[in-house]
Amino acid sequence: MDDTTTDQRLGEAARRNTRARFEQWARNPACLANTVSAVHNVRMADVARAIGIPPTFGQSPFAIVRGETFERSLFWEEGARIREALIESEVLPPDARGFADFRIAMNGGPLPTLDAAIEATTNLITGIAHGAPDPPSVVAAATVRIPKGVMLPEAILILDVLAVRTDSPTPELVVGEIKTYPDRGGHTDPHDLALARAQAGLYVHALEMLVDQLGLAGRVTVRTDGFLMLTRPGSNRPSIRAGEDLAFQAQRARRGFELLERAALGLPPFDPVGDDPVAAVSHAATEYSEACLSFCDLAPRCHKEALAAGNPAVLGDDVRRFLGTVNLHRAMKLLDGDPPSTEAEEDLMRRIAEADRMVAR
Repeated sequence: MDDTTTDQRLGEAARRNTRARFEQWARNPACLANTVSAVHNVRMADVARAIGIPPTFGQSPFAIVRGETFERSLFWEEGARIREALIESEVLPPDARGFADFRIAMNGGPLPTLDAAIEATTNLITGIAHGAPDPPSVVAAATVRIPKGVMLPEAILILDVLAVRTDSPTPELVVGEIKTYPDRGGHTDPHDLALARAQAGLYVHALEMLVDQLGLAGRVTVRTDGFLMLTRPGSNRPSIRAGEDLAFQAQRARRGFELLERAALGLPPFDPVGDDPVAAVSHAATEYSEACLSFCDLAPRCHKEALAAGNPAVLGDDVRRFLGTVNLHRAMKLLDGDPPSTEAEEDLMRRIAEADRMVAR
């Protein structure tokens, strides 16, 4: 695979991947630099390179290609393979039929642009709500633009797959998330499942926003139970986890978007043409958290600064919560015998003494 082509595809994916930007912000919303990065769509990898830190995060191009290959295999022959799996798992009724492909050409689909995919998705949902005959039961890459103001410069979400049920008085939209990692039943990695549910819940909320925006509430229902489509161990055959409860994750997304919009409105003025976006992130204040180690390319710099400042978060969020406003340097002195000088320090020493008594029992 040509490296230039791969870089262009990865860059395009990052540019339009609102979901990844939202999840990035949600991992550490207290960090201003993280907020600026998410809102203005500035890759932390670019910021890290600019200040001399080798980037360490980012999905492998080979993993992306494998995921695309798996998705394309599901949508061959008018989605016959995925529809069969959805019928077998009872996500769709036995007589389900029809397929709509809203993928853009870059992803192997028939549509030229994201705008065309957004328009096709809007028209489809509007038609379903008004009783259009024989709507498709499977939709690939339904695309939703989040109302302006939530994220800048664009806010677009592309659903992996959407199932449509018309066997009830009100048509139902069922969100699905496709992942290539294997479904091992009760032994599937819980972190992987939690991430997939969070992503699917975000799509549920986005569809709810679109339905409200179109004035179709009551005419079409967005189900809060969706499905995850994983692979069977050792193969690329699909395995459906139906009935996944996404209500909490959709609520999390709703609250997160509200908080992110407030955070975006409170950011310093930024000119996307004249200002340097990388500099805007690198000069923004940071708030180190244990979570930063799992997603942020600036974590090494922030960890070093937090350690110098005695930030308890360098020992984990549990230690940070336990010490409260007392930094590590002061906590060490207190443990060495310095008398407490504030109410916070007195409270800390009292809790340490209580913990010691519990351990001694």
